Amino acid sequence: MTNEELVRAACQVIWSEGDVSRIGEFYAEDFQAHYPMTNWGSGLEGAKNLALEIRKAFPDYRERIDELISAGDRVVVRLTITGTHTGPLPDLPATGRSVEFTDITICRIKNGKIVEQSGLSDYLTLYLQLGIIELPGVG
Repeated sequence: MTNEELVRAACQVIWSEGDVSRIGEFYAEDFQAHYPMTNWGSGLEGAKNLALEIRKAFPDYRERIDELISAGDRVVVRLTITGTHTGPLPDLPATGRSVEFTDITICRIKNGKIVEQSGLSDYLTLYLQLGIIELPGVG
């Protein structure tokens, strides 16, 4: 499997389908994540726990790859993330609202597994859609 195929499959199987039993097919034992405002933990358990937490809050969570760039041991993806907030997030009960926002993720691949992942999500759009914040004069 190429690096591009690996990342595409991880986005589909783990994140869009929620099949955490297959985490080890895509992520390395010593996997590390670097995201602001998101606690992945570390290793396979960290990735698995985050995927499960996302599913609790957004059971219909999906990732669509809008753009993918693969170079050497790195794969960069621009994603559109969608879901309906029907379960709790830390400090936020379910709102029942649908969300759609952008995420940029950079994966580093080693020996056919994702060993490191970092990224930025458009939390401003997410928080506006969930009603956590409001912008003056918008709406």
